[in-house]
Amino acid sequence: MRVGVGYSEHGDSRMAGIEAVSTALSGLPPASSCDLVMIFSTAQHDPAALHAGVRSMVGPSPRLIGGWSVGAITNNCLGYGGLQVGIAVFHFETVQWAILAEGNLARDQEAAGHRLGESLRALPLDNDAAVIMLYDSVDRTSGRMKLNMATPILNGVHTAMNGFPHLVGAGLCGDMTGRPTWQWIDDDLRQQTVFALVLWGGIRMDSVIMHGCMPATGYRTITKADGAVIHEIDHRPALEVIAELLGDSGISPKEYGFFVTLGRNMGEKWDEPDETAYVNRMCLKANEETGSLIMFEPDLVQGCEVQLMHRSVTFDYIAPKIDALFEAAAARRPLFALYINCAGRAAAYSGLDGEDGAVVQDAVAGRVPLLGFYSGVEIAPVRGRPQPLDWTGVFCLFSLPA
Repeated sequence: MRVGVGYSEHGDSRMAGIEAVSTALSGLPPASSCDLVMIFSTAQHDPAALHAGVRSMVGPSPRLIGGWSVGAITNNCLGYGGLQVGIAVFHFETVQWAILAEGNLARDQEAAGHRLGESLRALPLDNDAAVIMLYDSVDRTSGRMKLNMATPILNGVHTAMNGFPHLVGAGLCGDMTGRPTWQWIDDDLRQQTVFALVLWGGIRMDSVIMHGCMPATGYRTITKADGAVIHEIDHRPALEVIAELLGDSGISPKEYGFFVTLGRNMGEKWDEPDETAYVNRMCLKANEETGSLIMFEPDLVQGCEVQLMHRSVTFDYIAPKIDALFEAAAARRPLFALYINCAGRAAAYSGLDGEDGAVVQDAVAGRVPLLGFYSGVEIAPVRGRPQPLDWTGVFCLFSLPA
């Protein structure tokens, strides 16, 4: 497998597609065919014109997948909220691969996940098979904003397969205001779709989660919840408990959205905190009238024990994790890195002084081609099962036998 990456911030969408894919194609060996193009662009680009620019360079044969995202990252370029386009092109050689897609997410997310799982089950996957699953995370089909949830999609996949392959993924959104994404599946423009790139036949995907969060409090129990809404914690209004835990921070309920993060420990309760065992769930907004928290996923149900999480203000944990992944693949041939980054971690939205994407670029420098994008929700394995995550980065390294 060979991979090339490209980037553009050209103001003309067709030219942006041409510029980014031309750079990506230059990273493939001479005479190597392009089998697949993966595209991520911000909502400021016209999806049809961008697609036309890419097609004009690669021709009608290669398959295309991707969608709108908040921003893009490559080895040398990084940006969000503007005109960013990030592209990777793949020549697969002996690697087996497939693209699967299911629509009607707004109607029934679990059913779409189940159909996707049935298609996955029909493939001759090996133990190292890798799945990159991307879905439209925003639903405005009713005229108001709702979120498509990863939890029911993954439940549907699990029911169909009675397990999971090594699966990572993301919920795509057009920008930080919750604009729905447009998705490219070959020559179709779609919405309300979940799709997967599936790789097998010697390829291996190792992944690591960049949480940057550790527990700030002891355990509290959710005692009343309805879907993604947490009404009560320890038999008290959720907002009352959160305000108490935050103390004299000066943070008002109006600021809880995209800030308050609750962690669920999937490991041993009383062991030293291990962030790799945590599923962290971010608050979408607070409802002061009902005293409730509205979360990004519906998985924090009655009876769940959670902790208020503290976010790290430094990025010194990132490079060692990436180095460890490369060391684990030292006997193999690393070929490509994918970084799925929560848009909330970007400096302009998080208030942090630096970009974690830049730290990833430095850690990968000179090793493999890198493509990254900014997402609404991230998905990665926690204790062997893929989980939707918030305020995380998911770094994936793809390798073949030496």
